[in-house]
Amino acid sequence: MFLRLKRIARWSPLLGALVVLGCSTIQFAYNHVDWMLLNRTDHYLNLTDNQRESARKVVAARMKVHRREELPIYIDTLREVRAMLVNNLTPAELEIIKMRIPQVYKRTMGDTIPGIVTLLTQIDDAQIDHLQGRIEERNREFTDEFLQKSMQVRLEGRVKRSISMMEYFIGDLRSEQIALITHHRNAMPLTAGDWLAYHQVHQQELLAMLRRRASAEELQRFLVAWWVELAGQPAALKRKMALNTDVWTEMILDLDATVDGEQRQMLLDKLDHFIDEFVKLLPEKTA
Repeated sequence: MFLRLKRIARWSPLLGALVVLGCSTIQFAYNHVDWMLLNRTDHYLNLTDNQRESARKVVAARMKVHRREELPIYIDTLREVRAMLVNNLTPAELEIIKMRIPQVYKRTMGDTIPGIVTLLTQIDDAQIDHLQGRIEERNREFTDEFLQKSMQVRLEGRVKRSISMMEYFIGDLRSEQIALITHHRNAMPLTAGDWLAYHQVHQQELLAMLRRRASAEELQRFLVAWWVELAGQPAALKRKMALNTDVWTEMILDLDATVDGEQRQMLLDKLDHFIDEFVKLLPEKTA
């Protein structure tokens, strides 16, 4: 699921910078998110000096609200998840986790979009051309990374990424755990091509809206529908995602049943680290 959120974040430069919070140096990353957001925005929009100053103010205001209002939600969510993971997950508990994480994403993304719209309404035709070029460049990179290889290589790469993610949280996997992940992941249809096609349609629509100088209200509705609600997905993509969610659920429950005491303690310690680091980032009154 975390990987799915990262994939979504690829299509939003600002949210993409927030994903860095998952790294091991949480406080350092969070305290430099404003710098990363500004530079990522500049990369896509080629800001003028005045626009960069405007963007700096937008980002500063957004991060102030995020620290005060959303970090506590992250902490509460992590604490809730940790409590469930002390012992073997039940299907009902996993359903709660599957609901909570998208809620956090939607809150963060939804509250970030107004600032993005503020910047998008300030760019000129040359900057829209620059944005189009950056989008096309990113699409080529995505194609090279996920679509140019053989089916077997793509499947193997997906399994490898899943194993790496699991080992980040619970340590080295036993052979039977690797086999379990491989079995379930290979049962999931690949969706990279479907996601690229879906986003390309919306990218072109966004560029067209910018060229005709759509209002801030129009842009905000469009971006919320695209980035938050993931609206307009083709039926085939929806079917694949539903199947993947079902198989992913089975995989997590099956894997959790195999986790030994040492692995579970590493998982709990990892979550405790995240919680402690986020608590340290809270404004003093909130903390």
